[in-house]
Amino acid sequence: NTYRRVFRTQTEAETCGAVLWGQAMTASLQTLLTTFEVALRNRIHVSLSKQASLALGSPVSVSFPWYDPHLKWCTLQGKTLEKVEKLLCGDAPIRITPPLSPDRVISGLSFGVWSNILDSQLPTPSIEEETFREVFPHHPKARKHWRFSNNRKSAVADVKDVQNWRNRISHCTPVWSEGWYRNNPNADWTGLLLRLKSRRARAVEVLGWICADTAKLYTQSYCDRLFHQLVT
Repeated sequence: NTYRRVFRTQTEAETCGAVLWGQAMTASLQTLLTTFEVALRNRIHVSLSKQASLALGSPVSVSFPWYDPHLKWCTLQGKTLEKVEKLLCGDAPIRITPPLSPDRVISGLSFGVWSNILDSQLPTPSIEEETFREVFPHHPKARKHWRFSNNRKSAVADVKDVQNWRNRISHCTPVWSEGWYRNNPNADWTGLLLRLKSRRARAVEVLGWICADTAKLYTQSYCDRLFHQLVT
């Protein structure tokens, strides 16, 4: 029904075509959104590993269990802590032996953990500022920009938008938000495509702040060409 309403289809064949367009669009975006997640989590892990290992007197490491509550360096809370403890302990009340490596723990955590950590789980303002500088090293104003909380909050909002978009696609829902139409029932198809292009451009831009080479690689990929073909 969503595809019928948005595409204003008149026959079952037209509706089928609209759904197939949606599936192809999902394929064009999936690589961008999953790559964004991996690049983001890797940057956060490296930054917090270096900061925690240095603060705790260990050799500086790019893969350190900074998330471990026993170390009392970064005190995670709520569902983020629950997800970490689930990986560290499984279903038992004691730690798994041998313990999972830091890289294995990081790869087992969901996208929502990373936006939550950037939003509210970093231990001090100075660690927060340093983390944002290292997670987004290619931002045009990387050094001074992250001193200000409003700039950090804006970046978190961008990350959460990518996360929400990724969740929609993972659950096979249309690549646009239904709220776009609910809030403006007279919206036309051209406007929807413009919003899709703008949203994707912002995701690519923020990915470029995280890793410029990764963003460049995506914009030279088949998925990038497919997206532009589908919105033309």
